[in-house]
Amino acid sequence: MKIEYGFNSEVWWEDIKDFAGKFVKFVNKQSEQITPPIVLKIQEKEFNRVKSVYFSNLQIFKKKAYGKDVSEHRIDRHKIIALYIKSFLEVSPFYIESRNKQERTVVQSLPNEYFSFELMNLILTAWNQSKEGICMDENEKKWFIILLNHFRLSINTLDVLSLAQIIYYVENKYIINQANK
Repeated sequence: MKIEYGFNSEVWWEDIKDFAGKFVKFVNKQSEQITPPIVLKIQEKEFNRVKSVYFSNLQIFKKKAYGKDVSEHRIDRHKIIALYIKSFLEVSPFYIESRNKQERTVVQSLPNEYFSFELMNLILTAWNQSKEGICMDENEKKWFIILLNHFRLSINTLDVLSLAQIIYYVENKYIINQANK
């Protein structure tokens, strides 16, 4: 039985699933030189649950922001991305399959946060029809990932409007302004 959620960015879901597969392949390719290899995986059931969590988070956000008539209000890309990030961090479908205590890369240590960052990068780059993605220096990216990790560890502290505003500034500084240089 197919569940109808009814949100506009739902049309992106197959592309997001495809992107998640490419993300896993990329991360796993990076660890091929490590013996034994550290393998990133997706819990399929949990990954698919992100969609319903997104819809639930969307309804909660719209009700809080707009009141009763939530279906009459649309949200911008920054809020859409913030809601996807919140949903992926809340569900955390990516995990490392390794029993060893060997050292991991930062991406392997925080796969859900890095996936969320890369999903934001993909959506903003596509939306702005930019040739380059987010050109953040490594220190700024590190602190953004740490912020996402903080939210994942205490998901109820993630305010969608605040994160959407941060995403707006990231887009403005690293996508729009870079394209105008």
